[in-house]
Amino acid sequence: MEFSSSEGESSSDIDSIKLDNVAKNPAWHFVVVTSAFTFGIVFSPYTLGAAGWFWGSAFWIFSTATTWVSGILIGHCVMEAVARGKGYSYPDMMADGFGRAGYIFAVTMQVSTYYLVNIALFVDISNWLLLAQEGIDILTEKTPFLGHRFCFCDMLLLTGAAATCLAQVRTFRGLIFWAAVSLACTIARIMILVYQIGAHDLLQECRPSFDGITATSTFNSLATTAFLFGGHGLFPEEMAELRRPESYFPALHASYVVLILGYGLNTYLAYAVWGEWTAGDNQFNWPLNGATLTSSFLSAVWGILEMTTSHVMLLNTVEKHPWVKAILDKRGSCYSRALIRATFVWTEVFWAFMFSAAGIANIQAFVGAFGFTSLTYYAPFAAYWKLLRRTSDRRGAELACLIFILAGLLLTIVGSYSSISGMVEEINKYRLFDTSTCSVSDLMSTSSCQNPCREAYGYDPQDCQGS
Repeated sequence: MEFSSSEGESSSDIDSIKLDNVAKNPAWHFVVVTSAFTFGIVFSPYTLGAAGWFWGSAFWIFSTATTWVSGILIGHCVMEAVARGKGYSYPDMMADGFGRAGYIFAVTMQVSTYYLVNIALFVDISNWLLLAQEGIDILTEKTPFLGHRFCFCDMLLLTGAAATCLAQVRTFRGLIFWAAVSLACTIARIMILVYQIGAHDLLQECRPSFDGITATSTFNSLATTAFLFGGHGLFPEEMAELRRPESYFPALHASYVVLILGYGLNTYLAYAVWGEWTAGDNQFNWPLNGATLTSSFLSAVWGILEMTTSHVMLLNTVEKHPWVKAILDKRGSCYSRALIRATFVWTEVFWAFMFSAAGIANIQAFVGAFGFTSLTYYAPFAAYWKLLRRTSDRRGAELACLIFILAGLLLTIVGSYSSISGMVEEINKYRLFDTSTCSVSDLMSTSSCQNPCREAYGYDPQDCQGS
């Protein structure tokens, strides 16, 4: 995969849009976009459900501290790269330390990682729309309410159409309104979780178990925390649009304060209620009521906007490929660009359909282990290690960087293996291109015997389903 890059030109340039014209964002833009993109709020309780109180908490502390530091290192490395004539982009940052090999590695990981993120989001959004459909049916006491039972495939096509339109957005500046909407959706969903627990007195009525931890689930938990701190691959490109690039550092710190507060409340509160029964998406543990219906719609909005943010970086990178640039340089480039972006989106839809039965927790764990671990854990430390070797003689800091690089590589190997094993196990139960999912009960049932809140939800304690 070859991408155009030159010493004197920023690889974060966006065609005819000059950097001076887009570099107008105040620091709070970074906080809003980063918080909106990073917050995978409904997935965070699974990290404790898969690893338990002790290991889950240890993973959160490790991931929060490591990714916060790596975010700071990204800022220093990008500023150094720019001072040396490079551009504001992740590939430029890696090229400054490792040359062409670093550039190709960064581009490959950016494209593959955010491509996988979008595949996972397509599965998520389609499942949320199924959840919303079921909520409408229950509230209206009419099945199906819309006159037709829509299945996963239908929801996937609908999501693909919406994503195709929003994939035409080309700058983070153009996303600020939608990022604010996305962040508002996240805050509202945290409030809905608190409402669900308070309205049904679930902390008192539920009887959760905190067992069932396995080696595979533990590694999936660690990989999922990497997934939940996955915004670092966008940081250099976001810096390019800041009015003052040095404001990146206070903006990063503010973003992490927001993330810690949101993740902390949501994760520990949910796990205290549902324990080991906590699903890969916590909304599927909730009772089917109006609050869950509202949350599922908000999640779908958040997901499509999350995907749009990913597409800004991803598709701008793809358009730098010489073959794509050659097409865009011809007449009618506006239509060509729209067609290329639409085609790219629908390849994501294809893979989402193919692997929809692999289990969303496994898919997200794989994205976290394979992709975000590289962009968030070991690549920033590797870039800073090269910077230290060139600018100072701090042996202790170099050793620390090497330790984090090795730890990140180990997480990539072990986490990828455990998540792929889980995906294979799930697909063996179902099949590739599964078309059988038309109801929430096909994914997870709140009437399950394993639900610690069955009686609080109003189910007969003597009548339950097997799982």
